[in-house]
Amino acid sequence: MRSVGRIVAVLTAVMAVALSGAAQDYDSAYVARVRDSVEMYYRTHPAQRAKRPSRCDFKALPLYGVLYTQETQFTAMGGFVGTYRTSADTLLPLSSVGATAMLSTNLSAAAVVTGTWYSPGGHFMIDYKARFLYSPRSFWGLGYACASDNANRSSFTAMRAGVRADFLYSGVSGMRIGAMAAYDYYSAGNFSSPWLIDGCPLTTHYASVGFIVSYDSRDEMLSPSRGMFVELEQSANIPLSGNGPFYRAEVTADFYAGLWRGCVMAVDLYGNLSTCGSPWTMWPDAGGDVRMRGYYQGRYRDRNLLSVQLELRQHIYGCHGVVAWGGAGNVFPSTRRFDIKNTLPTYGAGYRLSFAGLVFRLDAGFGIRGQWAVIAGFNHSF
Repeated sequence: MRSVGRIVAVLTAVMAVALSGAAQDYDSAYVARVRDSVEMYYRTHPAQRAKRPSRCDFKALPLYGVLYTQETQFTAMGGFVGTYRTSADTLLPLSSVGATAMLSTNLSAAAVVTGTWYSPGGHFMIDYKARFLYSPRSFWGLGYACASDNANRSSFTAMRAGVRADFLYSGVSGMRIGAMAAYDYYSAGNFSSPWLIDGCPLTTHYASVGFIVSYDSRDEMLSPSRGMFVELEQSANIPLSGNGPFYRAEVTADFYAGLWRGCVMAVDLYGNLSTCGSPWTMWPDAGGDVRMRGYYQGRYRDRNLLSVQLELRQHIYGCHGVVAWGGAGNVFPSTRRFDIKNTLPTYGAGYRLSFAGLVFRLDAGFGIRGQWAVIAGFNHSF
């Protein structure tokens, strides 16, 4: 049983890191789930509970595994995730650091280093990450109209590198406030249909600074059954070569509530809005394994994205459960050119297997014009 618990914790951490890299560009929510998964393993493992905690006690788990997404196909990865304490107080969260490398059957490659450092008092934290991603991708053009034409499907290769640090102060009642700083490099090439890029720049360098405000009342991170998570991020993005500056506001609002015995309703509202100076390399894109499931991530992209999804999570028996969701999203160039007729529906269902507080998921998502996707991984989508 000891080895089973270790394997589950290892695979969970692997999937969380991999999904954050391949599908969501190292989203900070998945980075947090890596830390929480590893922390849960060490808190529940009998051998670990018997040890006297040490302020400098560093524990590491090797990472290895395989996953599948329609964007990267089959992917193998390896690395490690480690946790350590900055205080002898066991009630304070664990700090973490990890590194992962991945290679997929479509020749995508990625490497990421992530970490979270908590101050000895636990009120101040730094989330940091560095990433590199190279991936052959499908491309339909820019905007809703191009993406809606199946004949536009073509290919290109993308290379992205960047670093980011969030400096956050934890206040009372789940409030956090702080600042962020980031650098992002993006280069695109090898377009099979170069006219679809419409003369837009193929390489961009941006430095970003901004502030973050969040509120979190969820009863737990990995599988919440009640509470809410609301976060606002406002950033100024300054070009280091060509183009002009632009501003971005990103809002996430997740709500959780029990409906009847064994059923949890989860609602996710999301907005990513940029000013007109933002280049296509920095635009949000619909699809992936978190929002707009069923769409190829990057097919529908524009300066702005709004989405909503509602998911019902029903426990069936023992460690087994099912989910069903429905939602919609819209990509648009500006608020004045928002068109409700371009709204993209998304719906689907999935299976959940829970073990020691961890969740394995298998989803089938569907969209318009016969678009669909199968997603396998760990943890709920939000």
